[in-house]
Amino acid sequence: MFGNKYKEMLEAVNDAIYCIDKSFRVIYFNKAFEVLIGFPPSEIKGNYIYNLLKYFDSKGLNIELDEYPCIFSIKSSKSCSKELTLKDYYSDVFPIEESAFPIQKGKSADSCVCIIKKKSIKIKPCVSNNLLTICAWCKKIHCLTENWISIENYLAEMAEVNVTHGMCPNCASKIFDKKIYLESYQDICKAISSSVSLKEVFDLIVKNIVKVMNVKASMLRLINNETNTLEVAAYYGLSENYVNKGPVDLDKSVKDTMEGKTVSIYDISTDTTARYNKEAMEEGIRTILSVPLRKGSEMIGVLRMYTDEPVHYTEEDFKFINALAEQAAIAIVNAKTFEMTVSKAKEFLRVFQEVTQAVNSTLDLEEVLRLIVRKIPETMKLKGATVRLLKGKRLVLVADYGLSKEYLNKGPIDMEQNVKIALQKGAVAIYDVSRDDRVIYKKEAQKEGIKSMLTLPIMARNKEVIGILRLFTEQHRHFTDEEISYTSSLAEVCGYAIENARLFEQIKSKK
Repeated sequence: MFGNKYKEMLEAVNDAIYCIDKSFRVIYFNKAFEVLIGFPPSEIKGNYIYNLLKYFDSKGLNIELDEYPCIFSIKSSKSCSKELTLKDYYSDVFPIEESAFPIQKGKSADSCVCIIKKKSIKIKPCVSNNLLTICAWCKKIHCLTENWISIENYLAEMAEVNVTHGMCPNCASKIFDKKIYLESYQDICKAISSSVSLKEVFDLIVKNIVKVMNVKASMLRLINNETNTLEVAAYYGLSENYVNKGPVDLDKSVKDTMEGKTVSIYDISTDTTARYNKEAMEEGIRTILSVPLRKGSEMIGVLRMYTDEPVHYTEEDFKFINALAEQAAIAIVNAKTFEMTVSKAKEFLRVFQEVTQAVNSTLDLEEVLRLIVRKIPETMKLKGATVRLLKGKRLVLVADYGLSKEYLNKGPIDMEQNVKIALQKGAVAIYDVSRDDRVIYKKEAQKEGIKSMLTLPIMARNKEVIGILRLFTEQHRHFTDEEISYTSSLAEVCGYAIENARLFEQIKSKK
């Protein structure tokens, strides 16, 4: 905007100078402006001016955005000058005079240049018995006007005096806030960890976030990896119309949050790039804060908070909110794990009861074995299963499910090392059949799409091994102790069914 020569001139000016575009973002500032407001340079350029400057009128009240000299100048295309009180990054307040000059482009202002002059004031410190009160926390000095000013400002105006320590209301408030943060953190952790029901955990999270953060509403969205969208899991304080406004895709609009960053939209009404800007304004939403939910390094969703007035969140707020989100993610993962475990256990029990009932109600061995090789893959999400029984020293296929005839007829398996071990010692789990030396038919398994395999012995009541039960997967899989125990129980049922059928045949033949 300004040439190098003019920038050098502006940098040499003692007054604070800045320039904003028509969206109220800072596009230029000189060193004096940086020193005046106290913000780091990285937080100034590109930031909205209302995030940097906080003005008060003569009565000490916050002024509206439209009354900001720079914003008034851009909207009206007129120059203006105002005397105001400004609060800087360190919460120091001081009187200033600001002049704003619009830069026209056509009939409207395209940008605005502003000059801020700091008005000099006579500091009157509170001195008693030759002691000057300084805040022990932030080192600000207590003045007669009931203001607390930085020690740098004081030393620039006054001579040295003896110093004692006190505490300003601002620091007392910070200490109180930290206590409130800790108590709130404990309360919400206790609430969301008190349930193992997934839906109840969702509801507890959104309700307690609204209560603890004192916001208008909150919403919890979880990632659906199949549709690549963020789906609503729970919400509180929002209308159904807003909640059902449309899908939230994992695109650039939520990219920063999906990368693990906490993102705050200070005022949705001024952010025309937001996808659901209109719906948010109709809902009465101003600030939206999006916090990532992570399970370790894996993103599992987003927790959003909504306010009905613009709110500037501090670094302390971000740390607290992220700590809450971390606990929420842990509670969600734990509840999911519990529900999946209970659901799997129920399904295992249901199938086991169905198989044992079949064994007790029929002597048709083929029917029982067909039921077992079909039910195990269904409940454990396997590719297929087979049952082979010993006939002399050879293993003969008697039941199968989910495998091609070509693979089943590949040849004898008696010499496979995994089969030998299963017949002698117990269950054998193979993670990768294409690389394991205990498997002979590697190429055939690869062609069939088999990745992992579990071989279990089938034993009679006297513990004599009479065959094997084999399970096959289409994805590499580490079989858990729970899964091995479950399938071993079904292999045991196979043994009982076979023994019952053989006993029946013996009795029948004697007759």
